[in-house]
Amino acid sequence: MLNKEQLKTDIHTTFATLSSLLDKFSDSQLNTVPFEGSWTAGQVAEHIIICGSGIPESKTEPAKRSPNDLVKPVSEMFLNFGIKFKTAPMLEPQQSHHSKKATLDTISEIEKTHLRTVANSDLEALCMDMELPTFGYMTRYEWVRFVLVHTQRHTRQIENIYKAVE
Repeated sequence: MLNKEQLKTDIHTTFATLSSLLDKFSDSQLNTVPFEGSWTAGQVAEHIIICGSGIPESKTEPAKRSPNDLVKPVSEMFLNFGIKFKTAPMLEPQQSHHSKKATLDTISEIEKTHLRTVANSDLEALCMDMELPTFGYMTRYEWVRFVLVHTQRHTRQIENIYKAVE
C-alpha cells in the first residue's frame, strides 16, 4: 500500500525548500547568470515549473506491476549529481526575465496541484500519455515521486547559483 500521507509531506517539504531558497534571491539575482554556460536561478525555476506543472495522466490503465517499482532507480539517477543531463528543447526555459513573486506563486500552485493529485487520484494507475526516457511508462505515484527528485536536483543547482550571485 502506498503511503499517501508521507507523499503529501514530501511534496510540501520539497516545494517549501525550493520556495524558501528562491525567496532569498532579489529579482536582479534571480536573473543573473552566475557563470558562463549556466542558466539563471529564474531559468532553472522555470525549467522546474515546465517539468513539474502536472503529470501525463489523461490516458491511464491499470498497472501490471507494483506502483512504485521505478521510484528507487529514478531517484538514484536524478539524485546522482555526478550525472549531467541534456535538457530536451521543449523543457528549456523560454523567458529572459523572471519575477520572484510570479515564480513563487506558480511553484505554490504546482505544490497544490500535486497535493490534489495525491488526495483525489488513483496513484497506482499507469499513465500512458508519455514515457520517461530510460524508464518507460510510470504510475501516477512514480510521476509524483519523479517531480520531487527532479525538483530536489534542481534545488541543489539553485543553491549553487545563489552562492555565486550573493
